[in-house]
Order: sequence, then C-alpha cells, then structure tokens
Amino acid sequence: MGGATTAGALVGLGLRHAAAAAPFEAGGRALLQSWHVGFVAAPVAIVTGFAAHLLWMTLWGVCFARAATQLRGPALAAGAVIFVALIGALSATIVPGALGAAAPAALTLAQTLFFLALLAAGLTAGVSLARKLP
Repeated sequence: MGGATTAGALVGLGLRHAAAAAPFEAGGRALLQSWHVGFVAAPVAIVTGFAAHLLWMTLWGVCFARAATQLRGPALAAGAVIFVALIGALSATIVPGALGAAAPAALTLAQTLFFLALLAAGLTAGVSLARKLP
C-alpha cells in the first residue's frame, strides 16, 4: 500500500505544477544514467522511474512487515513513524534514492513530511489489512 499511496501523492503534488510524471521521469533518468544508458525517451524514463519507486516502496513494506510482527494498534502506528523517520534519515545521508521518486522530485520540507506521513500510513494500513486476510 505504501507504493500506491506515495506514488499517488507524488502525482498529486506534481499536478499542482503541471508536471504529474516529473518525479518519475527524473528518477528514471537518474537511474538509467547511473547505468550509463544514454538518452531515452520520456515514456521510458517515466516507466523506469515508476518501477524503481514501486520497488523501493515494496522493499520498505516487506522490511516493515517483518519488523512489525509483534506490533498492534498505536504501537504499530508509532513503529511506522519511527521506521519512516529512519528511511528519511537514510535517504538524506547514505542512500539518496531510498525514497524512490521522491528523491529527485525537489520537494519542499512540508511536502517531504507529507510524503513520509503517507508512507507511514500506508505501511500501517498494509500490515493491518494483511493480518485480516484469511
């Protein structure tokens, strides 16, 4: 759920600037350039950036689900906030791409906090819903 939530937030924030796909295109271009791929068309960069974003968010979802196996209720939400704060710190220091397409999106501090809050909410909801499945 974190991937869909955060991708939707990035599209929504981008729409305010008439650039809904810009974070994904920038992320895709950065990733492809790191692989020494030359010029690519915008749709290829967007799809690459979107896929990379979903992979990052899936990784964080799996890691959180594993780490939060014993957490319930408010402790689960608090754990998600702490987990997301660690991801934010990781992306600000060691692994700049850890926030997926949010990394190259040039978000303001308020937008970044909004993004992280949505990620925490998505992780909490995802773990809660997964526990209710048969």
